[in-house]
This record gives sequence, structure tokens and C-alpha cells, in this order.
Amino acid sequence: MLTSLRIQNFRSIRDASVKLGQVNLFIGPNNSGKSNFLKGIEVIAAAVFAYPTEQSEYLKWYEKNLSRGKFDRFEPVPIIIQAVEKLSEDNFCEVNYSLRGSYQVHTPITPNMQAALVGTDDESEQRMELDLKSAKPSFLAFPREFSIIRDRFRNCLLYKIEPVTFDNSVELSYEPMLTANGANLANFLNTLSQNNKAQFKTLETDFETCVGNLVSIATPPDPDKPGHLKLKFFDIKGNAYWADEVSEGVLYFLALLCIVHQPDPPKLLLLEEPEKGIHPRRIREVMDFIFELARMRDIQIILTSHSPYVVDHFRDIPECISVFDRENGETVIRNAKDIMDAKNAELRAVGEEPIHFSDGLGEYWVSGFLGGVPDVLGTEARPA
Repeated sequence: MLTSLRIQNFRSIRDASVKLGQVNLFIGPNNSGKSNFLKGIEVIAAAVFAYPTEQSEYLKWYEKNLSRGKFDRFEPVPIIIQAVEKLSEDNFCEVNYSLRGSYQVHTPITPNMQAALVGTDDESEQRMELDLKSAKPSFLAFPREFSIIRDRFRNCLLYKIEPVTFDNSVELSYEPMLTANGANLANFLNTLSQNNKAQFKTLETDFETCVGNLVSIATPPDPDKPGHLKLKFFDIKGNAYWADEVSEGVLYFLALLCIVHQPDPPKLLLLEEPEKGIHPRRIREVMDFIFELARMRDIQIILTSHSPYVVDHFRDIPECISVFDRENGETVIRNAKDIMDAKNAELRAVGEEPIHFSDGLGEYWVSGFLGGVPDVLGTEARPA
């Protein structure tokens, strides 16, 4: 599991890092850099699997989209991402990837790596470097630890699911992967059911387990539009329901299941605002499902939110919350547990009772105790 990510030189992010658990939450006001961080992960993840001839295209994209203003005085520099994965209690792997096309692997030395790696001054650690401009990547030459991190970024896509689109009639097409907003869900399910019946059945079984009252999914022709499909559900008695007749929470569950049941699903799932379009009373069950999905499928999830109900779901794991602010035009990220610990240390120092943040973490965030909220003028609030 990835334990930290660091991004440099991407849009509003000059140099910022986050700590990670299995399910992680990014909070902060609009334009604070949450989406930029996730987009940075997505861009680098795609570049990791590109050949050297494609690196220049990503560099052009980066230079075109480089944040202006205070960064104009800097020469264009590559986006860099640093990923650290904990492999065991005494073993880790750190990978630094540059969008210009070079990798650096940093890992504790193991006997089978000793002959392959170039030593550093520290005898207990070794590094490997590869410049993709001079040679095509040969990932088999990398240590096993690097392959694990590289695989973590496979098919990493930033999803912003929009259940409102699922009741639309869609023209029949071949769709082996779910799009970022999920709008092709009916065609994806139809493709999966026709080309991988076993996988579709597994998805349907998981759906029944999660939802309970609905037991099967179909994508029949739209009776009003020849050549188009619509999404349909059936309960245990055989009663049929079109997508616009079931709750938005059920549709969101289905979209998440479609993501993890793709032919080559991501191991790092990026989600923007899972509460969007969901009734507040159903946010809890959506979050319960996200945590269960991470456990059940052994995937890591990073999501953004503006909902105190979602924040409350992390009351027992505040170390998995990253609080985003914008200071002097740059994204600044603080860990929620670090903020809470520092605040309570101040209170104890003056003889006051510490705050029990877990009693109402979402409300404390909305009130500005953790930072990451707009102030009355629309700019970012600072941590208390």
C-alpha cells in the first residue's frame, strides 16, 4: 500500500505531499488544489506506462498547462512524483518519476538486488536510475519492489461519477472501460455481459450483496429509440425498474462496482465528491460501501469532498485526511491529525482541556478548526 505521495511543479502545486492509508480524504475550499493533486497523479500514472517517444507529448501538455503568474519567473521544469510504498515492517520502496522521462528507485538493499543496483554512500540503501530518453524502458530489469509501485498506478483515472446521466438512453457501442463520469455505464455493462459473462455475474452478485432488494441488472433496447440501450434493474420477484426509478445511492454503488470489475481495474482509485447528487441521508451508506470496497478488493482510494458527513466518516482515522489551502498562490497541504495534535498541545500548555475532535469532526472542520474552509471573503481560512 502506498504510504505517501509527493508532487512537484504541477499547476498550483509547487511542492506538496500527503500521507496515505487505505481510504483517504482530501478536504479544502474550491481552488485550493485538491483536484490538481489528483490530476497530477493521473497524468504521471499515464506517463509511467508511456514509451520514450511519447514522453515529449506529455511534456508539451505540461508546459502548455503550467500555472502562470508567480511561476513565470521559473524555467519550465518537469512534473515529479514521489511514491513510497510500505512492503513490510522493515522494507519500503521509494520511486521518483520525472515527466521528462527518468526514473529513480530507492529501496533498502536485498541480497538478490546487490549485483544489479548502484550503491550510495549509505550502505543500507541502494538506488537505480534509468533515463528513458536514451533507451526504451526494460521494467524487468527493475527490482520487484519497483514493479509493485508501477503496478499501483495502472489504469489510474480520476473519476467524477454523475449518476444523473445513468437514466439516459445511449446509442449502442462497444465500451470495455468505464469513462471518468460513468456516462457510458449502460454500454459498459452490455459489453461486459456479452464478452465476459463470468465477470458480469460476479459484478451482479456483488451488487445484490450490497443493495439487497435488487438482484439483477440488464441493458435492454430503449423501446422509444431503436439502436439505443437503457439501464434496467430487477428485484427478487421479477419486478422491473428503469434507472430513473431507483435511488442515486444505488446507481453510485453500481458505478463503483463497474470500476473495480473492469477487465484491468485500477488499484489506486481516485474519486471526486462522492456525495454529489446523493441525498444527505444516503451519504453514510455510500461511504460505508467505499470503505468495504477498499477492503474487499484490496484497493487504495483517494477521494475529495465538501461534505461534513463524509469528514465524520474519518473521525477515527484523521491521519488519512489531508487539508488543502491556498497560500500565496500555491497549494499547501496539512495532515488533519497533525493539526489536531498541535492544537491540543497548545491547549494543554495553557492548562485548558483538549478538544475531542472525534465527537464532531465534520462540524469542527466546517467551523474552521482544521483550516481548509473559505473565510467570509471567499479566500482560504487558516488553521486555528
